[in-house]
Amino acid sequence: MSANNGFQLQDRDIELLHYVQQLRLATIDHLAALSGRSVRALWGRLHKLRQRRYLASVARFMQKEVYAVGSEGVPVMIEHGYAPANLKEKRLRHNELTEIGIRHSLFVADIHTRMLLSTRTGPIKLADWQEGSTLWDSVNVDDAEAAIPVRPDAYLVLQHSGRPDGKSRFDIFLEADRSTMSHERMATKIAGYVAYYAQGGYRPKYPGMRAFKVATVTQTRARAAELRKALHPLIPNAASRHAYLFVAFEDLTLASLLPRAAANAA
Repeated sequence: MSANNGFQLQDRDIELLHYVQQLRLATIDHLAALSGRSVRALWGRLHKLRQRRYLASVARFMQKEVYAVGSEGVPVMIEHGYAPANLKEKRLRHNELTEIGIRHSLFVADIHTRMLLSTRTGPIKLADWQEGSTLWDSVNVDDAEAAIPVRPDAYLVLQHSGRPDGKSRFDIFLEADRSTMSHERMATKIAGYVAYYAQGGYRPKYPGMRAFKVATVTQTRARAAELRKALHPLIPNAASRHAYLFVAFEDLTLASLLPRAAANAA
């Protein structure tokens, strides 16, 4: 990369930009965990990337910057094949995010980071991760006045290389819970997913998906236990309750998402 006022974009910088692009929003803690570099070593480099608009500072929480890919970083991501060419035509809307939205996105980034790190070694890999409105759908339920939205915070696919075809793929809808949603709304979400599966509503949108899990990741163990106790009885088929997980972030592992598959991978 050519020098810009004494600054030269390096391969390790591009790696950082790619991590931010994957997470959508990231803090220095996310980038330190993923890059294996210390917070102290990263601080000055991130400052330079922000100064030159490779990164954009979206907000500042707990004395830490929240980063997104900046206007100069977009063409770099396109050039290296990490982003589609039409990304440069899309308006960056980082400054339009609310504080609640940023905090929620950072929790999703925490979960995404945990999954990226957990699948770096071993037979289980993170084959896909998607976020955004392209995931949005809805389902009709008999006793509901209107269609129930199906809007996961993310959709991920875990692939187990040691299992035979047809049993190696695990599709998971993620709900990132920050304890801001009432039990009533959470119950509606679960009812929507139950109907979505029962009616096969997911098939047109997700070709190849045979079944799915719903993982609600909470910030505390108490909240996970509370939701599990309140919402599991709403699932009509008791045998299907294993597909609706309520996991505290501190307990989030491949084993918590895929108990049998992860046990075989150990």
